[in-house]
Amino acid sequence: MNRSLGFICCFLFSLSAFCQWNPNTSVNLEVSGLNASDLQSVSTSDGKTWITFYSLNSSGNYDMRAQLLDINGNKLLGADGMVVSALSSGSATFVFNVCTDIFDNLIIGYQAEIAGTLTALVAKVQTDGSLPWSTGVTLGAGLAPYPAVTKTNEVIVAWNNNSPATSYVQKITSAGTTAWASPVSITVGTTNTTRTQLVCNSNGDFTAVFQRKGFGVSTTLYAQRYTTDGVAIWAAPIQLCNQTTSAARYYSILAEGNTTYLGYYAASGSRFFGYVQKISANGSLPWGINGSAVTTYASGTDPMPQTTQIARESQSPYIWSVSTFSSYNQTAYGVYVQKMDTATGARQLVATGKEVFPVSAAFDTQAGRLSLINDGPLFISYDANYKMYATRLNNVGDFVWTGNRIELSSTTATAGSPKGRFAFTQVVNNHAVAIWNENRGGGDRAYAQSINSSGVLPVALLAFYGKQETIGVRLSWQVDDPASVRQFIVEKSTNGSTFEKLESVSPNPYSGLYHFLDERPYLSRTFYRLKTHSQDLSVTVSKTIAFTNVRLSKSLTLFPQPARDQLNIEVGGIASGRYTMIVLDELGRKIKSSAVFVAGNTSVVSLSVVGLPTGFYFVQLTSSDMILHGTFLKN
Repeated sequence: MNRSLGFICCFLFSLSAFCQWNPNTSVNLEVSGLNASDLQSVSTSDGKTWITFYSLNSSGNYDMRAQLLDINGNKLLGADGMVVSALSSGSATFVFNVCTDIFDNLIIGYQAEIAGTLTALVAKVQTDGSLPWSTGVTLGAGLAPYPAVTKTNEVIVAWNNNSPATSYVQKITSAGTTAWASPVSITVGTTNTTRTQLVCNSNGDFTAVFQRKGFGVSTTLYAQRYTTDGVAIWAAPIQLCNQTTSAARYYSILAEGNTTYLGYYAASGSRFFGYVQKISANGSLPWGINGSAVTTYASGTDPMPQTTQIARESQSPYIWSVSTFSSYNQTAYGVYVQKMDTATGARQLVATGKEVFPVSAAFDTQAGRLSLINDGPLFISYDANYKMYATRLNNVGDFVWTGNRIELSSTTATAGSPKGRFAFTQVVNNHAVAIWNENRGGGDRAYAQSINSSGVLPVALLAFYGKQETIGVRLSWQVDDPASVRQFIVEKSTNGSTFEKLESVSPNPYSGLYHFLDERPYLSRTFYRLKTHSQDLSVTVSKTIAFTNVRLSKSLTLFPQPARDQLNIEVGGIASGRYTMIVLDELGRKIKSSAVFVAGNTSVVSLSVVGLPTGFYFVQLTSSDMILHGTFLKN
């Protein structure tokens, strides 16, 4: 019996280990324990993931919150993220947008109710969680702000102004003030506009794609290009299509150099049509009005393309689209892809679009953004039961992964309470992240799941912790799937930033619990971290834990590990007497509390754990002037 299995020296260190990716698709990573309304996300240049969401607080207001996940799924801004704005949300907790600046800071365009008026704002959240613009820069009365960042790191924002009811654009200085005396008003002649989207060009200009208002929510797409000072470059806005679009949605937009591409779908007669439009720097449309159709299906009961996402690898001669197709009566759904020549707009795959998942009662529906790997698509989808999947195709649209797709979330939902607010980040550092909203019985929550380019879910490091003993520091860790691990590397450091290899530990495919004793910690303070090398060659890095090299006079050791029916607690270095023993779950909630008698010196007390669900638990031994911590795994 090994009585020195690792047990945490600090409650917070151990708790943080539970904030990493969980490959169990019935669990996933809960982004926050708080309710989450609308979600938006964006990846950073080094593979982190920003997630923003509205959350209902105890006073009935919706706070704007932000969370930053590192590449290993660790929450960098606290268990529930940080409050960006607690301004009154009013009735508008929807249609906000995000992007990052060149330093990976988060830019959020959102709305709040100020003095009884719905007002558009833009806020900045730096990667350390600071708010250099406080709750944000006030743009003016309106809704649905849409930010973008120029190549010189200037922030520009478009929003739907209230009066007159049209789109405005404003630039924000680095100090967090409006740069122009008056915002730029976007109109088509005297006709008002809505839902403006912005992309920035390589020469510093930016392009606005917007919707000219028609009857009700009916709109028509237009574009205009502006200098960095907000001066229109083209003589008049360019009409992009002659079919009917909707003011209730945004479309898929990207810039490559000084060219803008738009993926969208529109209605003509009683049918939907999907297109990719190319807008040249001079305002011409080389693919003509509407652009290039993603399919030749166009009549009768042919399947119809709807939501259309686009992506292009830099300098590639092709642009990809992925579309959800429906039956003519919209009772069945499927997923198709198309690949187009960027010079001519010519379709490169099957003229009708390449079928990935057929239009059927399985209801396969594409969600989130389209990403590319080696000029082949990577996207997520969900089925009729709202199970979620990731699918990767090669550069001719064939399946790459065995089984065609990888399950991301095995939980199910119904049309009455569906999963929603889907997002999928771009592939960075070999991984992409799916984010969505779901009610699993405790209200709507935000969930996330990472997947790498090989179609492998990350190895979950369930815990990494340690205990200082008289003979050194004993480190312990546990993974959920030891068979997927190639090697563990234990590293140590004197300063917490520069690490050196301490030991390589081979995995045991039949055991997920590991231990290592460092008999030579540094004389002052020693920092430790763990690198997990997976079979698919991906690497994850744990949180850092630290110890001061002093001889401990008081100790708490828990065994066996894992405990099944009875937990033994070895107490050393404290006076005889009665103490309080508290058991907490992994979220810090008290499970049980009891009085125990300790005989003094080194003694063992026992605690029944019968009935506790499987998982990690924390033990606290307390008195009026002392508290000792320990942790154990219940099997």
